[in-house]
Amino acid sequence: MTPQVLQKVLWAGSNLGSYDMAADAMLKLAGVPISAKRIRRTVIQLGGERVTERDVEIERFKAMYFSKQLAGSMAATVPKLAVIMMDGGRYQRRDHFNVGVKALSEQSMQSGVKTLLSLRKKHWREDKVGCLLSMESKTYDDDPMPALPEWLATSSAVAELAKMAELTEKQVVFEAKAAEAAETNPVLSEAFETAIDLAPTLLSREVIASGADAEAFGWHLAMRAWHLGFPSAERQAFVADGSHVNWDIHQQHFRHAVPILDLMHALSYAFSAAKGVAEKDVSQQQQIFRQWAEWIWQGCVDRVIAALREHQDRLGQPPDDASPTDPRKRIARALTYYTNHQSRMNYPEYRRLGLPLTSSHIESTIKLINRRVKGTEKFWSKSTSEAILQLRADYLSASDPLKSFWLRHQSRQTGANAYTHTNAP
Repeated sequence: MTPQVLQKVLWAGSNLGSYDMAADAMLKLAGVPISAKRIRRTVIQLGGERVTERDVEIERFKAMYFSKQLAGSMAATVPKLAVIMMDGGRYQRRDHFNVGVKALSEQSMQSGVKTLLSLRKKHWREDKVGCLLSMESKTYDDDPMPALPEWLATSSAVAELAKMAELTEKQVVFEAKAAEAAETNPVLSEAFETAIDLAPTLLSREVIASGADAEAFGWHLAMRAWHLGFPSAERQAFVADGSHVNWDIHQQHFRHAVPILDLMHALSYAFSAAKGVAEKDVSQQQQIFRQWAEWIWQGCVDRVIAALREHQDRLGQPPDDASPTDPRKRIARALTYYTNHQSRMNYPEYRRLGLPLTSSHIESTIKLINRRVKGTEKFWSKSTSEAILQLRADYLSASDPLKSFWLRHQSRQTGANAYTHTNAP
């Protein structure tokens, strides 16, 4: 293949829904007949090269003096506001599948089937995704929006988030529903536009994605932030949901960044707990949620915690086998959540500093990653999934890391010198 065709093949195989779709696109759009199997081999090979490059850079970063890690790359343009976000997506790995097939051959058919079914549940794995956002925003002497926006207090998106949290502990992006509600109500529309105006402006986005464990991913995220000059930014923020993995990485690598618990996750727990307090009275549920949402917005999380403790004492602790919709369980979950994350919920101060309140950028990025890797019919091995995650993240990054990669790849094929960018990984 010529270098031009090779680049098209890699793009199609990394970004379209399947290798078959990539082969179809190459034929219809580029006029190049190439099999899905060959595209797969190309993606795995070149993606593997990118993973190797990345791992080398991570080890190089880990070997740096700590003072140099804290300074950031001298070659980078330091952003006015550096924002780190991370979360996890879902994809299927077939690592355990062969074990299950072996069990079928070695055990009786009945016990083998049970083994295979139990292993089938373990196919779903978490791929970790990180966004490194260069942003700009205004700062204020006081909270520029002290009153809870009406559209947020009444948005159906919060109810949807609470429902999702009870079922899967995962959330969805809320802006689309909020904007839709605002379009039909002039009052909500004005408040929504005001909130959007206060939000930081995104200048560029870099993306990383990996199926590695939290320790490795933390170093990966820190290395990429260093190359972008994030440690030298005057204002830094780390925005995530309540997963302990996120905050372990914050403590290890991003202590200088202001920790911010995603506002929508915080409100969803209040909504769910309000349903537990007033289980059969919808009007009372709405009143309780509005009050708690106002306290959260104003940074008075201690008042929410105190109210939840009173209701927990009244209803009692949930039993171990309590369902997610048990009123005692709803309240206990919210109480634990706010107690653990109270220090990351000073939203008035975050608004004053011009920092983002939600993790919407990482949520939408995970959806873009999932378009390629997630599906009940898609099973990945460890090496192939890592290659595709790396490439998918490269294509979503504003700096276009593959531009310099192609120079390095070509030099490896020809033995010629390649001039690369310092922040290539």
